[in-house]
Amino acid sequence: MTRRPRSVPPEQRQVYVQVVEGLLQHGLRGQVSPRLRERLKQAGVDLDRPLLPLYPVPLWARCLEIIVEEVYPGLPLAEGYARLARAHVEGYGATLLGRGVMGVVRMLGPRRVVHRIPEVLRATDNYTEVTLVERGPAHFELHFNSSLRGPGYAEALFESLLAVGGAKAPRATKLYDDGERTEYALTWEQEP
Repeated sequence: MTRRPRSVPPEQRQVYVQVVEGLLQHGLRGQVSPRLRERLKQAGVDLDRPLLPLYPVPLWARCLEIIVEEVYPGLPLAEGYARLARAHVEGYGATLLGRGVMGVVRMLGPRRVVHRIPEVLRATDNYTEVTLVERGPAHFELHFNSSLRGPGYAEALFESLLAVGGAKAPRATKLYDDGERTEYALTWEQEP
């Protein structure tokens, strides 16, 4: 069965609360300074109130920028975003929904994890569509209908997911990005 792509105009694209909760309440536990809390509030995410069910993508992208500036100052931008992505995967795994997802990921192995990535990403927002292309036993391509800001973020996110799934030396490489669509290659070392 072919699933129809979700055609959501950019101005209506939103991320779901578990993404925000995973990072801000779990992934950054102990790292949210009063200054970071205030900057996030000014941007539109008030951590002193219950989180909203949805956040507009531009707002969330701005929050990620602020977090990188505050939590990883002095690091090259790509390294800051990579560390943020790893914290995000860890934090998502601490949410109610994420605990179930990550428990399954740990048992699947890398190939089956890759096959689950489109489904996992669909549960994070109202617009992402991913096409998966197998290039070899430990080589896949992900084709996205969107582009993430933040150099190194998506790559570290995919590498972290593959690592949770037991991949040895996982590697995610951006192949294409025109600002509207992106493509990534995912590879890992096969066990002998």
